[in-house]
Amino acid sequence: METNSADNLARLYSELFVLLEQEAKLRQETECQLEKAKAVIDPRKQFNNWLKTNSGQTWKRKQFELQGSLCAACKTLLRFEDAVVHHVLPLKDFGSAANKPENFKLLHPGCNLAIGTKIVDF
Repeated sequence: METNSADNLARLYSELFVLLEQEAKLRQETECQLEKAKAVIDPRKQFNNWLKTNSGQTWKRKQFELQGSLCAACKTLLRFEDAVVHHVLPLKDFGSAANKPENFKLLHPGCNLAIGTKIVDF
């Protein structure tokens, strides 16, 4: 009878080990799928991809002209090549809702860094 109990216990441990391995594999697969999903909906990636398109570059050129070749923050001369797109309402707080051209201004890289995620009225 003791042998039967020991055999049952060994069998249960073996089944538990298999189930734990399956769980670990499922967790890993789930994490991989979540990372892929995050990459698709990441507002920063969406913005960077848009900025590389013809539409994004056309917007940047038009905005540069609208701003009179001036940085929206310090109001000094800005070279087109140096201009960075600043989110007035920050991505970290507003997510994809911040990815609208009416929420963008062109700034010097240093002005952009100085402002960071603070909301500034331009």
